[in-house]
Amino acid sequence: MSTRAAGWSTVIFIISVVVAATALVVLASMSSLRFRFDATKSRAYSLSEQSRELLDTLEGDWTVAVVLVESQADPATVRQVDEVLDRFAQAGRSLAVQRIDPTQPESLRTYESLLIALQDRYREDIKVSEATIGGGIETFQGLIQFCGEMAGPLRTLAEASSPQLAGDLGPRVGALSLLAGQGNLVIDEVKRAMQVDDARPLPDFEAAIAILVQGLSQWSEELDDTARLLAAAGSIRAAELGEECSSEAARLAIAADRLKRLPDMELSRIGRHLQTGEAAIVLGPDRASVIPAGQLFAGAVTGSRERVSFDRRFRGEQLFSSAIRSLVEGVDPTVIFVHAEERSMLQSSPQNIDVSGAASMLEAGRIQVLEWPVTSGERPLVSPDSPAVWIVLAPARRTGLKPAEPEMKLLRTVSDLLADGEPVMLSLYPSLLQRYGQADPWAELVRTLGVDVRTGEVVSESQRGADGETNVRMMQVITEFTEPHPIAAALHGQALAVPLPIPIGVDEEADARVSVDLIGQVSPSTSRWLESSWSPREDESAVQGDEPPLEQEIPVIAAIERPSPVGDVPQRVIVTGSGGWMLNYVADMVMATGGDRYALLYPGNHELLLSGSAWLAGLDDRIAPGPLSQEVARLGSIPEGVRFTWTWVLLLGLPGLIAVFGIGVWTVRRS
Repeated sequence: MSTRAAGWSTVIFIISVVVAATALVVLASMSSLRFRFDATKSRAYSLSEQSRELLDTLEGDWTVAVVLVESQADPATVRQVDEVLDRFAQAGRSLAVQRIDPTQPESLRTYESLLIALQDRYREDIKVSEATIGGGIETFQGLIQFCGEMAGPLRTLAEASSPQLAGDLGPRVGALSLLAGQGNLVIDEVKRAMQVDDARPLPDFEAAIAILVQGLSQWSEELDDTARLLAAAGSIRAAELGEECSSEAARLAIAADRLKRLPDMELSRIGRHLQTGEAAIVLGPDRASVIPAGQLFAGAVTGSRERVSFDRRFRGEQLFSSAIRSLVEGVDPTVIFVHAEERSMLQSSPQNIDVSGAASMLEAGRIQVLEWPVTSGERPLVSPDSPAVWIVLAPARRTGLKPAEPEMKLLRTVSDLLADGEPVMLSLYPSLLQRYGQADPWAELVRTLGVDVRTGEVVSESQRGADGETNVRMMQVITEFTEPHPIAAALHGQALAVPLPIPIGVDEEADARVSVDLIGQVSPSTSRWLESSWSPREDESAVQGDEPPLEQEIPVIAAIERPSPVGDVPQRVIVTGSGGWMLNYVADMVMATGGDRYALLYPGNHELLLSGSAWLAGLDDRIAPGPLSQEVARLGSIPEGVRFTWTWVLLLGLPGLIAVFGIGVWTVRRS
């Protein structure tokens, strides 16, 4: 081929390549020809070690039934839940799994079998409840008859009495007449709650009991008040009518008390959730538990602007495992958040300065969550069968050098809880008081527990930003927890973010009977130091001054066990040198993991809350890394020595190896 022909061939080839590449780009940009495949949704799922150990210990017949209207569910979510159920069926020899669609004819027999199995497990409780409710209905029917018989004599007495007594009796006579004529409507509501039909697959005992208790208690108080009014009237006829009202009031109070003493029945909660058509039921040999559809099929992490969702597989495993463990142990702890805020800390706030995400995690672990605002509410009543854990939310912002009255009331409340031997989790913020030579009352409070919290200093770290400028960060992320403590074992390998960390140490003058375990160590580094002139606004534009770098580890968590002031069981307390670690703006930060799924950026924060609550409640066997903390495999921190070694290997080792290889090649060629 001539040189000219070869040149034209080259030009034509280049033009052909350009045209082909352009055509491919145009075709690929057409939405009708584009296909998107998400490989992350098909990852094989495996249960956590905690769940596998639980399933290995199950004895008797166990069933996990997911009731779901498939036509109304997200197919991807259904597949994820099915995958979790398959893993449970493979790991649990005594466990059977079912998925029931009550709208499909082929599932009706399985659905009816589920309802029969539920009623069998609560047969004795059903008999007792039905008998007590029946007695309450009879008592209320007697009340209706009593009102009809009493309205006339009271009306006659009012007409013959003084204007003041007539004015007091008039509204009461009207109420008696109204109940005598329409009281059967209340009984109809009770019977409707007990009725079973297509819309209500199980009787709602709790609703029936609540209606009767409210009616009987209210009329007991009304008749008792009427009896006192008649007794003070000063006539024989009024006294006789007053005695009849007092006797009827006592009869109503006794019937209401019997209803109040009935134990809570999970069957009523199961029935209410089944009415919605979606729920997960866990049946044990003797009892059952329900997982609401809102927990199983909805997310639980708040992002910066909107709620984002977990991978349902990890959340489903957490819920199923917690429900099974609750049935095995028969113990459901209660966590009470104690604070001095005027608003509810369990409700989402625009700035994410709340614990709604933490509360959702606790509820997913079958832990009841309550709230106690000490400035506006009374101390919550906790069932004696439920271990109570008190989590104190110290105020983040303080007005002036003297604590305000709400903060002082919170301090007194925490002091009372500690004096009562209650298990308490306390998280502290840094304070400006020590800078002005005054004692921080929170530091003085925890000093009585045997720990020394230096609230006047904050662990700070100098970092170089993307723009090349150096700034100071007042938050530490800890992933290594090697201390010999159950909480540390559960946290090991999980990133724990502690904003505004303050040092915690052991008080040298502490009682020898007090055991203090320091966990969560901030590693020493030349770029970290203890800042005494920290800014309450968390100003990250400051630079390191004359403070010396950290040369030793700084603990930020203390697990304390001491003799109880009031009982024989040792008291447990956790003190954390960071006030905002469990708030949504830190604990609920997420990262995208592909496939429109998100995972916690700092899973150690929720893990500390869950394992810490279990340890405080004395449920040490529940302390283990849960499924949600294992959602994404994370690398542990790299030791500084290893990082230093590899830095020089990459900077000098590889170029040096290339240079040596080049010299060798040059030497061979020269020879």
